[in-house]
Amino acid sequence: MRIDVLVLGKMKDFARIAEEYIKMLSQFVEVRLLELGHENVEDESSLKRDAMKVLRMLKDDDHLILLDEHGKDFDSISFAHHIFELMTRKGKLVFLVGGPLGVDDSLKKRANEKISLSRMTLTHRLATIVLLEQLFRSFKILSNQKYHY
Repeated sequence: MRIDVLVLGKMKDFARIAEEYIKMLSQFVEVRLLELGHENVEDESSLKRDAMKVLRMLKDDDHLILLDEHGKDFDSISFAHHIFELMTRKGKLVFLVGGPLGVDDSLKKRANEKISLSRMTLTHRLATIVLLEQLFRSFKILSNQKYHY
């Protein structure tokens, strides 16, 4: 099983931290982080172009999870159980971290679900790190292993 994390933006200085989490996650699951960049012009047409990039990458059976501050809230334990449930019932899990202006409506419609990491707005870099940390924590929980970092 593989989990893809698509980021509409560049990780820059956060890339090293992301790599550390991906390495730690590798004992449980393959995680692929794809930095897609985003259009420099920040308008509705740029959101559509970003959306087309993402939609071309998805397969019909991919379970797209959009990170959205208005999405479903989880605590770490319920998130772990949710990930387990999805991994046993769905195709590949694909998390999408939006860019500075969010995402186009076509991606919101394609998303199988929306989850929130926080009610606060997070930059795409920070949201990606929080997501990777919570995925790692989830697999530690599911494996009955302690997690202290």
